[in-house]
Amino acid sequence: MESVHQGDMLIVDGNAGGVHVNPTTEVIREYDRLERDYAELNRELGGLKDLPPETTDGRRVSLYANIGLLSDVAFAHLHGAQGIGLYRTEIAFLSHRDFPSEEEQYELYKLVIEGMAGKPVTIRTLDIGADKYPTYMRSMTLEPNPFLGWRSIRISLEVEEIFKTQLRAILRAGDLGRVRLLIPMVSSLEEILKVKEILGEAKHELESEGTPYDRNMELGIMVEVPAAVQLAERFLHEVDFLSIGTNDLIQYILAVDRSNRKVASLYEPLHPAVLSALNSTIQAGKREGKRVGMCGEMAGDPLCALLLLGMGLEEFSMGALYIPVIKKTIRSMSYQAAKTHAQIVLEMDTVGEIKGYLFEQMRRHGMVELLEMYR
Repeated sequence: MESVHQGDMLIVDGNAGGVHVNPTTEVIREYDRLERDYAELNRELGGLKDLPPETTDGRRVSLYANIGLLSDVAFAHLHGAQGIGLYRTEIAFLSHRDFPSEEEQYELYKLVIEGMAGKPVTIRTLDIGADKYPTYMRSMTLEPNPFLGWRSIRISLEVEEIFKTQLRAILRAGDLGRVRLLIPMVSSLEEILKVKEILGEAKHELESEGTPYDRNMELGIMVEVPAAVQLAERFLHEVDFLSIGTNDLIQYILAVDRSNRKVASLYEPLHPAVLSALNSTIQAGKREGKRVGMCGEMAGDPLCALLLLGMGLEEFSMGALYIPVIKKTIRSMSYQAAKTHAQIVLEMDTVGEIKGYLFEQMRRHGMVELLEMYR
């Protein structure tokens, strides 16, 4: 905003993350072309809606949508989502004057589940803290480094009754459809065991009341901190699935605050250390015979999707808009080729090498237009 004034003409490129202030005629002409190409590509992608996300040699993955509002459900259907891979329940908490009651939460979850018409819905418990605090909690949250502080599951386990209220609402809603429970920001086995203890209490209460609930709901955790990567295999002895949250995981691995413009350029999803952590987590799931998904922004990036597919990622969850793009990426290559690419990349030492190699493979697979539109 320091560089923009009233009356300036702007081109905001959300895909590339750039803003052109008072662009030249040549830049305007180029973006006019890009807009036409974008519209044409979207028409082509629209034809993929009812086709499966399957490689040329028959490997299928699941493509889910991330949502935070009830209105997102319509967009999930519009773009062919096979389910909801991440339902951010904190949006409702952030908009209320106080913690929503069990009944208020239940009614909201019910609408989402019914709106998905039998498709799976993964509901994440309250993920507030760092840069997301409800107004009724802000007086409690003065911290020198909130991203390393009181947030997510750490808050839930301290406000146990509020946490149990949410678990009860989710368990009840699970009786209406296919629901999975997801716990954010887990860093220790003790946290998982405490969650399971409170979950057991919630189930016992509902059973005693004669209230219908899902007795067999799957329990998963987010892999968002390096500790969860290191302990993924042990954690999988206690939970049913993992969901990798790359947005936080990358900033913790690289010690980069992605909202700090002085270091934001160092936030790099294709950093070798990040890729090693992702591969380690996915392989832990394979050894334990349990599913590993991803709900961070990497899941909706076609360049990263090629690599993640080759690592063996089974569930990709993203903003609904990107589902057709990732589906086209997956349908344009074989799983065996993707595995080979992943093995080669995991041996590379620099981001430059990795990006150069992946761009070349995308070109060879005829997907250059996707990179132009979405990077």
